[in-house]
Amino acid sequence: MFRSQSKPDAKDVSRISALEEEIASSTAELEELQSKSAKISKAIKDLEQKILDIGGSRLLTQKSKVDGIKLHINTANGEITEADVAKAKAEKDSAKLNSSIETSKPSLEEVETELTRLNDKLETLEAYLVELGVGVETAQAAAENSREDLATCKAELDAKDQEIESFRQNEVCRRHPKRGYLANTICL
Repeated sequence: MFRSQSKPDAKDVSRISALEEEIASSTAELEELQSKSAKISKAIKDLEQKILDIGGSRLLTQKSKVDGIKLHINTANGEITEADVAKAKAEKDSAKLNSSIETSKPSLEEVETELTRLNDKLETLEAYLVELGVGVETAQAAAENSREDLATCKAELDAKDQEIESFRQNEVCRRHPKRGYLANTICL
């Protein structure tokens, strides 16, 4: 009589299967988020190198933006680690549920609550990754603007260098016409 009561009925077995499927699904989503996070980290490092190559006065501003994005990524990675820990706890709770169904009904409710919390966290992380993507796009646009500004400044500097050189030649010729000849300067 007690043996028939301790065996899980079809409803309990289907619930256990559903929980295992939810855990597998959450694991896949978590791995996907970790992959996206790694891609974003690489894109940020590439952008940082581009910004360093550009140089100029806006470099420090761009570098601080990149550092801020890195901080957000580190925060997201911490949340992913917390999600991994919570997932491991949910799997452990599921194993306990299989061993003693009668005594683990309250634990089952805990697992459902934890799974809901994990799903909420995953949704939050997905939204956060979207925000990071926007930040990366902004950083790329800023890098492009810095390149254009640097090219403009270089052109202005080259023009000023030519003006200064012309002025120097005229001064040498005006003060010392013979010296200008000796210095391969044509005095007009």
